[in-house]
Amino acid sequence: MNKILLILFFIGNILNTTTIHGQNNCPLIPCPQSSNRINETFQLSNRCVIVYTEEFEPQAYLLQKELLRYTSIAVSVLPDKETQNSNIICNIIELKKGYKFNTEGYSLKMRAKSITITAGQPSGMINGIMSLIQLTRLSMQQDTFIPVECWEIEDSPLYAWRGFMLDEARHFWGIRKVKQILDWMAFYKLNRFHWHLTDSQGWRIEIKKYPKLALIGGIGNYGEEYTSAQFYTQEEIKEIVSYARERNIHIIPEIDMPGHASAASKAYPEFSGGGSPKYPGYTFNPGKDSVYTYLTDILKEVDALFPSQVIHLGGDEVHYGNHR
Repeated sequence: MNKILLILFFIGNILNTTTIHGQNNCPLIPCPQSSNRINETFQLSNRCVIVYTEEFEPQAYLLQKELLRYTSIAVSVLPDKETQNSNIICNIIELKKGYKFNTEGYSLKMRAKSITITAGQPSGMINGIMSLIQLTRLSMQQDTFIPVECWEIEDSPLYAWRGFMLDEARHFWGIRKVKQILDWMAFYKLNRFHWHLTDSQGWRIEIKKYPKLALIGGIGNYGEEYTSAQFYTQEEIKEIVSYARERNIHIIPEIDMPGHASAASKAYPEFSGGGSPKYPGYTFNPGKDSVYTYLTDILKEVDALFPSQVIHLGGDEVHYGNHR
């Protein structure tokens, strides 16, 4: 995991190259386009209230959960219409709509008694929320509150596609670790999770029409050929996709073909195009009509699970299986 965090730290520092890093010593990763330190401190405590406009209700509850996760402080959540006629004397974190911001842009304005995050879309609001979460983690708790340095920040990502790849065909990690990686991706505003689910070493996704792909193709990993089958059920896939979507992360599944098919060939050898002594069953057979039906059926099930509507097929190193 330390290697993963090091990579995320490196990516975070190169995502936005337009910032003058020394200007205000802004501690966010990636550094925002515009930042200004305010000489005030916001007291984050369980007396704080998150106030949201209707379109940002899911993001308000995401902020509540992330504050509890990272600071152990539980705050309340209220829609703005319930606070209009009340006299709230505690500190407020307000989430509101701002039409000037692009899809992922936001502003964060902090004062001693209030924090306002403004965005045009939920994806921008999530970026603003993660900036606030990063700032809250820079201070130690004092009695019942955390003193958070105040900033004024405006930002939007330099690149629309900010990706991270996890290869589980070779080493299976499981749902808990995948969610942890998605948490760190969101924390550093990465938004594309390239999920490598099939390769020669293992098939890690349930295909209902061809169950042996996971039950037999999921046996083994990069270093151990005969470990018990490890794979994600389709219900687990749906859970992870939903978890990622909540954090503005799109998942791109990789289903390798026409090479890297050894795990699939162990499960259904009738669709194998052969290989070589070193790489047995390495290809799907391109000269057999039933193979195209087989692969189409697989891709239809994969497509139904991932709203991104993008599937990475790989397409590389097929010559490893061309013995003759």
